[in-house]
Amino acid sequence: MLNDICELACKIFFYSNINIMKFIFLIITLIYSFNLNATCKFKDTTSNNEVKYTIQESINVDDIEGHVIRIFKTETNHKKSKKNCEGLRIVKTDFFGISDYINKNGKVTGYSIGIYDDGSKIFSRVDGVAQTPEDISQNGLVNTTITITGGTGVYKGVIGYGKGKVEFNPETGYSSGNTETFYTIAPK
Repeated sequence: MLNDICELACKIFFYSNINIMKFIFLIITLIYSFNLNATCKFKDTTSNNEVKYTIQESINVDDIEGHVIRIFKTETNHKKSKKNCEGLRIVKTDFFGISDYINKNGKVTGYSIGIYDDGSKIFSRVDGVAQTPEDISQNGLVNTTITITGGTGVYKGVIGYGKGKVEFNPETGYSSGNTETFYTIAPK
């Protein structure tokens, strides 16, 4: 029987007409391109009236004028979030950050916990570089990279990455921005 199958396969691949070969190629391509763990792409925007600095502590470093190390926490209560690929809405994000700035220019890093309307969470590490105008009383911009490190509930086994841009001003409490994330949830 195995010989019959091999003989049939050889006839299909080498002797049959081209349409059958195209059909087989299409089937093989579809089988290998079908991904049960499809990647979700999600965009989110927050406005200043959704974000609040709840903790800020700064230490002046006495090496260069304007050099400050800061720890902070922001809480974002999302008011107009859209449904993501799982049909959930993000309702709150807690961000725990550390910055090392000279005149509000430099590195920022931290950890984010996104909480969804069903109680599921996504955990992320965020790294960014802040740039602020020469007039440091103006708002600065942070370009971030996001590494999704895990989750709970629906997001147990999630992995992913993303990017973001945040406009910020610790002195006035201003913070708003947008993120774009790509993630996959491992099958259970």
